[in-house]
Amino acid sequence: MSEDLGTLAVSISSDSPITDIRARLVSVATQQEVAVLENDAFALVSGTPDNGVWHTKQPVSLAELGNYTVGVEATDADGDRTTDTSAGSLAYYVAAVFEDVRTDRAEVDIDNRQVRVDGTLKGRWPGTRELKPLADHAVDLDVDYWTESTVRTDADGRFSGTVTVNDAVPIQAVYRHSGEHPFVVYGESPLVPIGVRQVATRWTVQSPAEARTINFGQQVTLTATLERETAQGWVPFEGQSGGVLFEPSAGGQFTSVGYFTTGADGKVSFDHVPWETGSFRVASHSDDPFIAAASANSAEITVLRASVFSSFSAIRTKGQGVHVEGEMDFPDGWTPATIPVHIQYSRDGEEWTDLLTTEAGSGSPHAFSVDIPQAGRGYFRAHFEATESFRAATSQAVRASR
Repeated sequence: MSEDLGTLAVSISSDSPITDIRARLVSVATQQEVAVLENDAFALVSGTPDNGVWHTKQPVSLAELGNYTVGVEATDADGDRTTDTSAGSLAYYVAAVFEDVRTDRAEVDIDNRQVRVDGTLKGRWPGTRELKPLADHAVDLDVDYWTESTVRTDADGRFSGTVTVNDAVPIQAVYRHSGEHPFVVYGESPLVPIGVRQVATRWTVQSPAEARTINFGQQVTLTATLERETAQGWVPFEGQSGGVLFEPSAGGQFTSVGYFTTGADGKVSFDHVPWETGSFRVASHSDDPFIAAASANSAEITVLRASVFSSFSAIRTKGQGVHVEGEMDFPDGWTPATIPVHIQYSRDGEEWTDLLTTEAGSGSPHAFSVDIPQAGRGYFRAHFEATESFRAATSQAVRASR
């Protein structure tokens, strides 16, 4: 059996229950018979007496390790006897077993990537199941399932070696079958996970550091510095790559501003003309698992588009009424979903009062007109209040003409 190399398993089926089993072991190396296992050495472990599997009750005891041909004689309840001189084979080998495999650290960092591995290699003898040290045997030290180093055991089966770990991966001690020790089979230790302690990094945005408002079409400069943490504190981090985006505050599609690799001072600088309100996002990411990614956002940049009154007039109508009309323009490309226009009145041109609100049309030009009943003598003007995307606008003040 592969899981117990000293146990012989025999599978037999017949048309009536098996009453007697005898197994003969012949050395492959010498072709000499070395043992005969009688019926009382076996016990049924699965199936039925006419179709089952029998194991030896105790491990088979042989003088030499090696390969053996197994011949089987079986007799059933009807008295029928069958002999097969080559029914199977027994690999009478030592199973490699690792004990107390340990590492000197649970994680590595950018400056300390060496890990020492210690442990003991023993063999489980097939005839007694006794564990004994395996001296002068090669042990592979695998990092992420690849052999990084090979060491040899001492007289007590102990081994020690150092491997380089460059990521968060497992370490394992492995004994692989070789011609040097042909009767010792493969064995492996449990996996020992090794973590990575990353270098902390951070971005500091120097500009724009505070929220600001700009006109559409105005250029803004982003300046930021990447630093890494050291035992002496935070220092500029050279040679790190990343990119800068401009992210709209309202969501939606971001704009790629540019890519960079930091210089000795860790600084990056980009000029950008944002087309709507948002903020810069600067981010760095390294393929080196020992370096943590970092990102930061600048203060918000509010972008306002222009709004202007291209014309406005007021004409006195019959009675005390006044008819006002005008047009608006939004020269920066966008137009508000609705365009509320407040008609204001002032007796002296200094203190203004809202008389009423009308709405300019959506088509170009964005015209509006309205009649004001019982309007007093004085000045009239139109006013558009600022929104999240547009600046306020006020027309010229006019007296009502006749």
